[in-house]
Amino acid sequence: MFRQRNEIRKWLFEVIEKFRQKEAVSPERAMTAQELDLPLGFQEAMRRRLGRSGIFVEVNGKYYLSEERLKQIRGPGHAEGADWSSRKRILTLRMVQMITVALLVTLMLANMFVQSWEMRVISSLFLVVWLVVCILQIYYLSKVRKRISRFW
Repeated sequence: MFRQRNEIRKWLFEVIEKFRQKEAVSPERAMTAQELDLPLGFQEAMRRRLGRSGIFVEVNGKYYLSEERLKQIRGPGHAEGADWSSRKRILTLRMVQMITVALLVTLMLANMFVQSWEMRVISSLFLVVWLVVCILQIYYLSKVRKRISRFW
């Protein structure tokens, strides 16, 4: 699945680059798919999600790249690194979650042998931290999925 997504992304960046090289970035400079030397699947993709995205606009059988719409989809300050920072954030949360669970289990096992209210309080705090990390993971995953579904 990730490989296919990366191939689609690569294909899309190649198509965007063709539009920029041919300077087809306004309605006045729109060109046909043949003039732009676009891949065969471009027109089919325009009838689907690619056309609905608004990145490429069709005017009388000719196409141009809407740089403004491309910037809107990517969001403010978005670069290839923004997607990577979201992944790093999610991976960091997963690591914190694993560490928290390990400490929580250790404290609960220790509490079986040495019963004290301090250990119960600390265990409860670790449980709260674990729940907060789970909620943050769900939040960031939903943001990433929204961004991907909006783009495609």
